[in-house]
Amino acid sequence: MYEATLEETRELFAPYLEGAPSGVVCVVAARTLGDQARGALESSAAALGYGRSCCMYATLRPVHAEDDAALDSQALFLLMEGLDPLVVVAADAEAARALGGAYRQDVPVDAPCRLFGRDAVAFTSFEGMLDDPQSKQTAWALLKKLPRFGER
Repeated sequence: MYEATLEETRELFAPYLEGAPSGVVCVVAARTLGDQARGALESSAAALGYGRSCCMYATLRPVHAEDDAALDSQALFLLMEGLDPLVVVAADAEAARALGGAYRQDVPVDAPCRLFGRDAVAFTSFEGMLDDPQSKQTAWALLKKLPRFGER
């Protein structure tokens, strides 16, 4: 039924993945997120009932990869469907555009949306929003648009 199992997906895309092996929240970012951003996302996911250490991180262009090693739309779609997360977070505008290309739909930044039946939110720059208290509140307000675990 599925083109790739979770284990096959994690093995195939290992250079692009970090975090919880079977995480239910998938965070997609253009580049590797820093510890502060990861901590904020983990805390937010826990507050929404998904648990601690539930995030897996997909990076479009890992630090050690060449520019031509970036995930293309087809690969990103296969990665996301193989991981099959409950919710998706695009951490930056580039990740939102990439997800939009992979799913052939608009993924609006700083707004919630649905991706192939999954709830998702996309940020212009999640890391940038952590620099001041007002932006942190705005980021949390957007994350709260994701359903609490078990609501859907």
